[in-house]
Amino acid sequence: MSAKRRDSRGRVLRNGEIQTPDGRYRYKYIDAFGDIRYVYSWRLDKNDRIPAGKKMEASLREKEKQIAADIFDKIIPEGGGLTVTELVEKYISLKTGVRPTTEASYRTVVNILKKERFGRERIDKVKISDAKAWLIQLQKNGRGFSTIRTIRGS
Repeated sequence: MSAKRRDSRGRVLRNGEIQTPDGRYRYKYIDAFGDIRYVYSWRLDKNDRIPAGKKMEASLREKEKQIAADIFDKIIPEGGGLTVTELVEKYISLKTGVRPTTEASYRTVVNILKKERFGRERIDKVKISDAKAWLIQLQKNGRGFSTIRTIRGS
């Protein structure tokens, strides 16, 4: 039977965990796209002290727990690189069997998003307050209530 891997303090390391020569801990995992990713931390456990001069951050085991939850929930890291426009187009493509007038209003929403800077923002960077501010800006620029309501619905 092989010996268990341990860190410099004698604690047993789990699968994917290693301690680098400079004392940092690293966790290796495979993301939703099948790419190998690494997460680093100066602490293995939440009770460990941070070395002097290092920034406070979550421990490696806390990060592992969050990664496992995200993978289980099928959350794509960094939003998959999707923009707001691409996400709306993906959402609209799932809407089948709609009336021609509804389809025309969807095309209007996509055209407005393509012209606006907000439509080029990555979805992982957009906050609800950003979307609300953008809708208010559309209203100030003279867009009608019906148009804004259609955009908000999409």
